[in-house]
Amino acid sequence: MEMLHLCAARRYSEYNAPNSLRKDSYDLMTLFPRRLRLMALGVAIVLAFIATLVWVAPGVSLQDTPRTGYDPLSPEEQERARTLAVERAEFASALNAAGRSELLLIERHAESKTDMRSGNWPRRADIYTYLYDSDTLLLAVVNLTSGQVDSVETVQNVQLPMTQNETDRAIQLLLADATLMANIAGQYQTITGTELTQPQAQLKLNTLIYRADAMPNANPGAAACGLHRCAQFLIATQNDIVINVLPIVDLSLGAVVSAGPFVN
Repeated sequence: MEMLHLCAARRYSEYNAPNSLRKDSYDLMTLFPRRLRLMALGVAIVLAFIATLVWVAPGVSLQDTPRTGYDPLSPEEQERARTLAVERAEFASALNAAGRSELLLIERHAESKTDMRSGNWPRRADIYTYLYDSDTLLLAVVNLTSGQVDSVETVQNVQLPMTQNETDRAIQLLLADATLMANIAGQYQTITGTELTQPQAQLKLNTLIYRADAMPNANPGAAACGLHRCAQFLIATQNDIVINVLPIVDLSLGAVVSAGPFVN
């Protein structure tokens, strides 16, 4: 009974409290929910603003800003460099005279230290194209700032890394050599106990540019490599057990020219 009297007295005091006190209690109850709503609204506005910065129309990149200085060439700059080079008669005639050619690389031209110290130099591109019939590297330096081709020259005995297209061709020439593949298949079966039926799936075929002067007299059949464009293979099983053969494919001739053992 005493507890009931206490509760009744508390309710009576709250009901008969001054208006200001009741108002303060109401404000305290509504203040925090109101602030939470305002905070939620603020977060939503910020997220919407960020979304407008991140979202761009299809086909448009936020990185499509003009490149300068040491920036690598953009795909658009590379394509423009190729277009400008082909418009130069000297470059076009050399390219057209070549029965077989391969675009090896387009990269930013390395300017001289003097030009770089000035802090202002043009955007230029080096275009390297290999002409197989003459075993010549065709180099064009294209000035993207002026829209002109600054120079065109040809050199021999210079071999840049192979392109994926060249690697694929070297693999096909390797697989087409019946004698070599019989040797590889025999070693593979001895190592794994399994027949070699799908060489490209069962073997790891690693390639690199080969130059005869790197291993003088080691591979007589590949003596022209360096002047010719050649690929050397390192072949292994999927478990990284090396096949004891080092094939060399001459891409200029279109044939396997050496297939000596990796270890005698």
